[in-house]
Amino acid sequence: MLSALPSPPIARRVPVDQLHLTVAFLGTISACKGGLLGYELPSLAEALPAFRPERIEHWPGPAHPRLTVAVLAKSEALFALAARLKAVLEKLELPMDDRAFRPHITLARFPRDASALCELPVPVAGLTVRFDTLALYSSTLARHGARYSQLAVAALPGD
Repeated sequence: MLSALPSPPIARRVPVDQLHLTVAFLGTISACKGGLLGYELPSLAEALPAFRPERIEHWPGPAHPRLTVAVLAKSEALFALAARLKAVLEKLELPMDDRAFRPHITLARFPRDASALCELPVPVAGLTVRFDTLALYSSTLARHGARYSQLAVAALPGD
């Protein structure tokens, strides 16, 4: 289970109920556009297989850690979902993040003044991750990390 993996003591773990995979980061959008995107979610929902974490990394790097993430193995299914979402975002004239899609799950966040870390291998062999919903979230930055509120959700069919 990802939430049970070791994490440096200085890091704040993401609560289990807040773990997620971000397919696209939209920034600030209007409630109207958010409603339209929420209406489109069911059209994006297709069965997804289980995914395998490849490794645990500190981003942007161990010299200045901000996040501990589980990097997911490259998957045609995830990249196809990202492409379908991009098409919907274009149709709705919503902003798209310029960064390349890097499938990962954020496990912990570090304070801004975190010291450099030694990269220690964390075993992930045999772990799998399954997703059962596709959701539109609003994130609120708080003193103790981001909190996510679900605005719309679509169930993913079983594979």
